[in-house]
Amino acid sequence: MTPAEALREKLAVAVFPDDLFGENCYLIRRRDTTSALVVDPGLQVERVLGRVRQDGLTVERILVTHGHIDHVGGVPQVHRETGAPIAMHPDDLAILDWERFGQMPFVPSGFTPFSIDTRLAHGTALSFQDMSLRVLHTPGHTQGSVCFLFGLDCFAGDTLFQRGIGRTDLPGGDTQKIIFSIRNVLYHLPPKTVVYPGHGPSTTIEEEMLLNPFVPSDR
Repeated sequence: MTPAEALREKLAVAVFPDDLFGENCYLIRRRDTTSALVVDPGLQVERVLGRVRQDGLTVERILVTHGHIDHVGGVPQVHRETGAPIAMHPDDLAILDWERFGQMPFVPSGFTPFSIDTRLAHGTALSFQDMSLRVLHTPGHTQGSVCFLFGLDCFAGDTLFQRGIGRTDLPGGDTQKIIFSIRNVLYHLPPKTVVYPGHGPSTTIEEEMLLNPFVPSDR
């Protein structure tokens, strides 16, 4: 068993899609402890926190792939309840439109502006118990979009989907940048890497290199 495969054996991943946008929040936990991470808590935050309470988990960090409301709507509530620090790329501060977010009827109650505790950059290593995850900066969907890599598991936000890519027509979006990020960052990961996207089912790097119609592999 390779180190990456051994790392995968230590982790349990639960996905919580929201009912409006189909945005995936991921709860990552150590199988042998009660430590956990929350990736992109959005409109489904009550269900996520319900699982945290039910399983007696300690959330060590909130990981944010990018600053769109469906991915950050539940961040303040998780932060208030757990005290977990918030990790996000600072380039997405420009799209955190607090006044507009607060007026959206679907946003969880008690939504308030939050601060970034850990400012992410490409190559940042974050510790989780005795493990480490690596941050990949993948601009294109937004300027501050990042992916979180645990060995052979990649939490890709809205950069790469099963047979799709994130939209680039919103503020901060750039089609050429997202194609560059996928081809030159994500497609250089091991083919067996599992991609957990911000919407829709999981996939693998190998599948997308072969079958993604938006970014065919040039390798």
